[in-house]
Order: sequence, then structure tokens, then C-alpha cells
Amino acid sequence: MNEPEAQAAALAAYFDRHPAAIRKQNGVAVFRALPGAYLDALGGPAYCLQGNRPLADELARQGFPPVTELPPVLDQAIVFATKHREEILYHLALAAERLRDGGVLIVSAANALGASSLERRCTELMGPVDTFSKHKCRVIRAHQQTGRLNQGLLKAWRQAGALQRVAATGFYSGPGVFSWKRLDTGSALLAAHLPADLRGRGADLGAGYGYLSHAALTRAPGIAALHLFEAESRALDAARLNLRELASPADQHFHWADVTAGLGLSGLDFVIMNPPFHAGRGAVPVLGQAFVRAALAALRSGGRLFMVANRHLPYEGALQAASAEIRTLAEEAGFKVIAARKA
Repeated sequence: MNEPEAQAAALAAYFDRHPAAIRKQNGVAVFRALPGAYLDALGGPAYCLQGNRPLADELARQGFPPVTELPPVLDQAIVFATKHREEILYHLALAAERLRDGGVLIVSAANALGASSLERRCTELMGPVDTFSKHKCRVIRAHQQTGRLNQGLLKAWRQAGALQRVAATGFYSGPGVFSWKRLDTGSALLAAHLPADLRGRGADLGAGYGYLSHAALTRAPGIAALHLFEAESRALDAARLNLRELASPADQHFHWADVTAGLGLSGLDFVIMNPPFHAGRGAVPVLGQAFVRAALAALRSGGRLFMVANRHLPYEGALQAASAEIRTLAEEAGFKVIAARKA
């Protein structure tokens, strides 16, 4: 059982043990909602917030499609921990400020994601808490009480977790977005090797906050249209901010999508990408290979692919079947930049 599954299972076990802990009159907001049996236990309106497209699709299949807006007042809010501390605290702040007096905040956190630290932070924000442990996770419950909410922490956590222009990069980004505080080394290496003769219709797969798209549009004036595909909606919001003031005449299209399910495009002239190869804390090279297959399927004959990857990852095999030409443009700092032309 991975950490998200364990957190969902721990919350379901908590509700089985404490059914009176469910408050549902005005609805329950679930931040970074996960699929799981706990949702069926809620028994009332559940406002699920989840920006990861594959997880959002799973929630929809369970009958709980994610939303983007919340009612102004909630009886209960549930926050699932992620590996990004600023993101968790941001969600705690957003949840706490919407709770009515007497409302309940519940946090489900894997021990490996700092459950004990989050218990302390919840206490600092809202006062005394109750806890429940299961599946190497901790479920933390706090009550909203008039005058007890720490307004200083609330403001600080909201500011730290919001989309913001990062001084170190000059780009908008935020917690929960890949490499949000610094330029990713691999992406920077690929950006340095993008040719200026890119033209026509192209795509950036796993676009993140738009760094590679920005580099391509700045360098290649012949680009007529660029499609950004990204599974994390918050990263896509940042990408819109980062590309909106570019002088490039190219049409910009933003797709909240799971690239591994296909692009729904064909005849592209070029694709650029720094494909992910992690799911949670584990390395999953097949994820990057699925990106390669999606890119090749969307390219026209003669279309070009430019990608960066960790040097040891086996992507050349996936390229060889459909490529007339494969070249390694650079190998540096543990990364390789590959250019391929579709046969």
C-alpha cells in the first residue's frame, strides 16, 4: 500500500471507529482528495479538490468529480498530506478559514510525510487536537473555535503556498509544482539545446510551469501554435501566467491532461519534453516511455522530438521503432538530451 492509499484507508478506518466525527449538513471539502471508501462514508455533499488529472479521473469514476470552487462556509474540511510541506500548510489555512464555529478539520498524514510535525502545526493553528493511528498514518482532528484560530499563521501559510513569482527563477510557480523553487537541471540543459528553427505546430509534454515552452517560444519565431500538456492543474495555471506576456505570435493551448492516455492530436511538427519518471516516491521508467510513445504518435512523418532524461533511463528503445534518426545532443550533469526524427 503506497502512502496515498494508506492515508485514504486510515481515514476510512477512523470514520468506521468514529462515525459521529462526520459533519455533513453544509458539505465537506476534501483538499487533495484521494479515491477511497472514506468518501462513501461521508454520505453527503463532498467538494473534492484534486489537481492531479489521473487522480481526478479516478475520483470521477467513484462518483465524486473534483470541483474548483468551494462554498463560503463548511461544517468540515479534510486535508490529505502531500510531500510538499508548504502545500499542506496552505491547504490547512484554506480549510480553517472556511470552517464555521464548531466546524471540524481532519488531516490524514502518513508518518513518512511528517505526521507528528503536522499534529504540532494543527495545534498551533487551532488549539488542542485528537489523533488516531492506522496503516502507518495519523488522523488528526481539530475544532474551529471563535478566537482560537491563529491569524498570523493563517496569513503566513496562505502567502507561502500561493502561486508566486520566484526570485531565483523569475517564473511564477508554487508548492506542489515540480521543481517550483529552482530551475530543473535537466530542463535547463534541454532549453539550451532547443533549435531556433522550430516551426509550425508543436507540443510541450509534462509542461510544468511552462519553462520549456517559454524557452521555445522565445528562441523560435517560426512556431505557429504550441500545446502545453500537464497533469497538474496548478502547474498549468502558473504556465498561463508565465506565457501570457510573451511577444511570440504563436497560439497557446493549455491541456489539463494525462499524457499517457494520448494527446488527441496528430500531425505535429515538433514535441519537446522532460518526461516524469517518478510516481510518488518510486522510480517508474515506463511512465517516461509512455510519454515517448504519445509524442511519436502525435508527430507527423519527419516531425522532430527533443527530450531530456536521466542518463541511465532506457528511452532509446522506445524511439528506435518509429524514428529514422536518433542523436544525443548533450550529456551533462547526469542528463542526456536526445533529438529524434520520426520516420
